Amino acid sequence: MGNRAWLYLCSDEDEGAPPAEIASANGNLPTLWQVLLAEGESRAAPADQDLLGDGNGAGMAADARVAHQRLGELAAFMGAHSDREYALPVLQFDAAVQYLGELIDEHDDDGDLWISANLNELSWVHADGAAAYVHQTRTLCEERWLAVRQGMQAGDLAAVCRLLDVQDAGDASGWAWRFGFGGLSHSYFHEQDPARTVSFEDYVAEGGDDEDAWLGSALYRYRVDKLWGLRAVDPEAESDDDNDGDNDGDCWLPVMAPQWDAIWRSGASDEGVLWISSEGRTGLLRVTENVASVLVAPRFDAVWDFEEDVASVQIGDKVGLIAADGSEILQPSLDEAWNCAQGLVVARVGDQLGFVDKSGGWAITPRFEDAGSFCPGGLAPAFEAQAWGLVDRRGDWVAAPEWDDVYWDEDLHAFITERDGMQGLIDASGRPVLDASFAALAPLDTAADAAELWTSGLMRISVLTQDARRGVVDGQGAVRVPIVYSDVGEVSWLPSERPGIPEPAPDGQAGRYARILANVGRDDDGDEAWAEGVYDMAEGREVLACQHVLTFGLAWNGAYGWLVMQAGQALCPHNVDGLYVGVARAGGDWLHEPVYAWIGSPESLQTAAGVYNGPPAIVSQWNEGEPVRAMRGDTGVLVMLHRDGRETPA
Repeated sequence: MGNRAWLYLCSDEDEGAPPAEIASANGNLPTLWQVLLAEGESRAAPADQDLLGDGNGAGMAADARVAHQRLGELAAFMGAHSDREYALPVLQFDAAVQYLGELIDEHDDDGDLWISANLNELSWVHADGAAAYVHQTRTLCEERWLAVRQGMQAGDLAAVCRLLDVQDAGDASGWAWRFGFGGLSHSYFHEQDPARTVSFEDYVAEGGDDEDAWLGSALYRYRVDKLWGLRAVDPEAESDDDNDGDNDGDCWLPVMAPQWDAIWRSGASDEGVLWISSEGRTGLLRVTENVASVLVAPRFDAVWDFEEDVASVQIGDKVGLIAADGSEILQPSLDEAWNCAQGLVVARVGDQLGFVDKSGGWAITPRFEDAGSFCPGGLAPAFEAQAWGLVDRRGDWVAAPEWDDVYWDEDLHAFITERDGMQGLIDASGRPVLDASFAALAPLDTAADAAELWTSGLMRISVLTQDARRGVVDGQGAVRVPIVYSDVGEVSWLPSERPGIPEPAPDGQAGRYARILANVGRDDDGDEAWAEGVYDMAEGREVLACQHVLTFGLAWNGAYGWLVMQAGQALCPHNVDGLYVGVARAGGDWLHEPVYAWIGSPESLQTAAGVYNGPPAIVSQWNEGEPVRAMRGDTGVLVMLHRDGRETPA
C-alpha cells in the first residue's frame, strides 16, 4: 500500500461537505506539490482518506489562488523557453493550470480558499514525528520554489528543468508521475502510453472529462442518448496544421457506436478486454487495434473483475469462471468464488471451501470452514477446527491450524500469525520464524524489495513488545538489535542525489546498521525528547550510543562513517539550533569530534537545506582529497577538516 498523501481544495463555504481532491501520491512528495505548497504553513488537513482519520496528523496549507499563480508563472516560463523537446511537459503544465483554475472558479471570488495537504502517512517514516516532518517539508517547498524562481528570472531553462526533475522529456508519462501530474485527480492526467498530445481544452470539449471515461491506453468510452460507445485518441491529432499551437481538429477515432447500457474495465491483463451490459445482463468485449468484437454476449447476472485473467460470473444463484478470452473455465455451479491468486480460486460449495484451478478442476476439494487466497511461496491460510493454519497446493497442512488468525503481509513478504492479540511470523515457505509474542512486526528496510531481502539473507524485522520496547530480529528469528530501545529504524545515508529519495547503504553494508532511539525524558515544551544512536548488527554493539540529536550515514571515497548533531553542556553560539556537529568513523571513534557549528554548509542539518548542502560539500571535497570548510562552535573561527582527521586553518 505504501505511505499515501492527498491534496485537497478547501474553503469555508464547503463546511460540512467533503473537500475536493486535487491529487494523490504514494511514497513521495511530488515536485508539483512542493511548488503549490511553497509559502504554506502547518495546518490540520482533511482526514477523509487517512488510515487514522483523527485529523491530528501532519498537514500543510497554502493560499490556493497564490499557488495557482505560481503554477501559472512556471507554465508560462516553460512555454516561452521550451523547444519541441519539451513540448509534452509544456502541454501538461498548461493543463494543470487550467484544471486547478477550473476548481478555483467554482468558488466565490472573495472567500478564503486554500490547498491542503494531508501528509500524515508520509510523516510516519520521520523519526522526530509529524511536526518535525512538516517543518522539514515547509523548508523544502520554500527552497525549491525560491531556486526555481531564481532560475526563471535568469532565463535558465536547463536549471529549472533540473530542479523540476525533468530528466527525460521524451519519457513524458514517466516524468509526469515523478513530477506529480500523473497523480492529479482528473482523467486527463491518468497514465498515458503513448503520452497524451491533445490539449486540455480539446480533451474536455470532446467529453474526455468523464472521470471514468478512460479505459486504458488510448481507449475511451462516450455516451450518446444514454447508450455507451467506444473511441480512441487519434495519434495524428497532434499535428498543428495552422501552426498556432492548438490542435483544432477532431482528436478521436470511432471504435464502436453507442449501443451498450454500460462499459467498464474488466481487470484483464489485456486492457482492451471490457465488460459490457445490456438490459440488466453483462457480457465481455475485446478491442484490438481499435477494432471491437464481442467475446461473450450479455448473459451474466453479475460479474467480478479478472485476476490473473480469470473472472467469476454469476447466472441465477450459481457462480462460474471464465477466461479473459471469453472461454468458459467452469460453468456456474459454485455458491461463491473469490479472486484467482497463484493460479487457484477460493470457491465455496455449501458450507465448505476449496480451490479450483485454471482448468476448472478441483485442486483441493471443499473441506475447509474458511480459507484465504494462495500467496507467493505456494501456501494459503485455511481454517479448520476453529483455528487457522497454512496449506500447500495439494491441501496438506504445512503449518497446522493453531492460530486465531493467519494472513499475508506484503511489506514483510511473509505470513503474520496471531494468538491472544499477539503477532508472530511464518516465512513464505511455511517455516516458523517468530512465535506469536510481539505487539507488532514490520520490515526495518521499507524501501528494498522484501522478497529479495529474504533470498539474500538480509531480511531484518522490527519488533515491538507489549511494554513498548523495540529491537530487530533477522529472517532466522535471531535477535540482531536488543529489544530494549524506544524505537528502531533505518539509517539515512547521505549525500542523497535527489531530495526525498533515500540512498542505499555503501557496498557490502546493506542490512548491517540500524538507527536506535531512546526516550530521554521531556523537553522544555513538555514533548517527549529522543536521543539517537547507531547499532552494528554484524558486530552486535552500539557504534554510536543514544546520545545524539541526529545521526546520518556518510559515505566518501570508498569509506564511510557517521555525521552527527549533538547537544553540548552549553548552547553552541554559532549554530542556529545551538548544537554541535561532528563526524565519526565507521567503528564509532571520532574522525572529527562534535565541536563544530557546521561542516560543509552553515544551514541546519534539521532542515532540507542543511541535509542537501552540507553532506554533499563534505563528500565532494573528501572524494578529491581536499579539505572541507567548517566553523568551530566555540570561537566561530573557520577551519578546514581533512578526511584523515586533521584540522588546519582556513
